[in-house]
Amino acid sequence: MKRLPGYTQILGAATFWGVAATGAKALLNREVDPFFLSQVRVTFSLVLLAAGMAVFRPALLRIRIKDLWRFALLGVVGVAGANVTYYITMKESSVATAILLQYAAPLLVTAYGLLSREERITRVKVVAAVLSVAGCYLAVGSFDAASAPITGLALGSGIASAMCFGFLTVFTRHTARGYDMMTVTLYAIGFASLFWAGARAAASWPLPEVPITMWLAFLGLSVISILIPYLLFFHGLRHLEPSQAVISSTLEPVVAIGSAFLVLGEPLEPPQLLGAVVVIAAITILQVSPANSRGAILPGR
Repeated sequence: MKRLPGYTQILGAATFWGVAATGAKALLNREVDPFFLSQVRVTFSLVLLAAGMAVFRPALLRIRIKDLWRFALLGVVGVAGANVTYYITMKESSVATAILLQYAAPLLVTAYGLLSREERITRVKVVAAVLSVAGCYLAVGSFDAASAPITGLALGSGIASAMCFGFLTVFTRHTARGYDMMTVTLYAIGFASLFWAGARAAASWPLPEVPITMWLAFLGLSVISILIPYLLFFHGLRHLEPSQAVISSTLEPVVAIGSAFLVLGEPLEPPQLLGAVVVIAAITILQVSPANSRGAILPGR
């Protein structure tokens, strides 16, 4: 039961990410640049979170100078890297391709845990990781198979997104010791925002002309794709090991195909429904197995 809050938070984050995938694809279909979309999401989220913390919990704004490099690495590689590679894959191919490739991350994180011995990898974890990836393939593998082929760029960016998401999951635990997760979230998205601002200035990218209604869409997407889910995901990592967290997060494609069905009228084929069942089974196995109920909870302040 002590892990229930962690699973609840990770599943909540995955739900928001799954819904946000449909909104992001709609914006990309309107020729919104994926780099600009990545930048504006983290920047809006940074402003909202920093303002809220400054008013209600200003003490959480303080960090140790010696830890700046950890937050910078988490923000640039974990947040900015995972976001932009995911959107490049989505733009080059489809939502399904982007989700499918990014959610090879459970296998990467499980392999890392085994090789590094940073967590105890059990047979149940390995089975759950394999089932979750297989379920993702079934859930999204039939989307736009002919109309959205996987190009070389989509494949490369998709693999990179899996590596960045895996890094985010693992490295957060190294960065967060001694800090409130709101602080971790703020500085992670803060450095991601600084990275994009610097990249835009270095490359002399002009800011696109965007109508006010589009800015409102960006604001809404920022809240449901960055601000809320990252707060939930990072808080969940305080209670769970990286492999448990990343496997549980594979609920995202299940939510994504459901939201695409409800919002965009995308058909749901039997293999997709089977994939959803497999993903849910993998998450359930992981949660109910006594072998995976142990392990140190990440200490807070």
